[in-house]
Amino acid sequence: MKKLIPMLGLAAIAAGVLTCGGGVKPAMDTRESARDKATKAACDRYQECGLIGADAASYTSYDSCSIEWRATWEQRWPAATCTAINQDGLAVCINAIGATECTSIVDFLLTLAKCEAVDVCKTPDAGG
Repeated sequence: MKKLIPMLGLAAIAAGVLTCGGGVKPAMDTRESARDKATKAACDRYQECGLIGADAASYTSYDSCSIEWRATWEQRWPAATCTAINQDGLAVCINAIGATECTSIVDFLLTLAKCEAVDVCKTPDAGG
């Protein structure tokens, strides 16, 4: 019993650390994971807007959407210059994609403007 109490105390402290600010930080996105998140967000939005399917104007399938958007992000965020991801910039981009109006070309263009390499990509800190 004496050993159980300190172990429960440590478990409670560990649980508190994991849930209160200074705990485990989320993983940093790589260029590839950022590309994949943006691809999924774009195609999910197209699907929500009814723009994917046999009778849809944009893509005949979710896979065709994914192939095209993956290539788009590869071009917009090239490996040679996009060596690290600005997590805040990526979050703005992903949120903008999800909020894009289904029928507004202007809103679509504004969303793309929030997903520029200058906003999403960064160079690694000099320290590593």
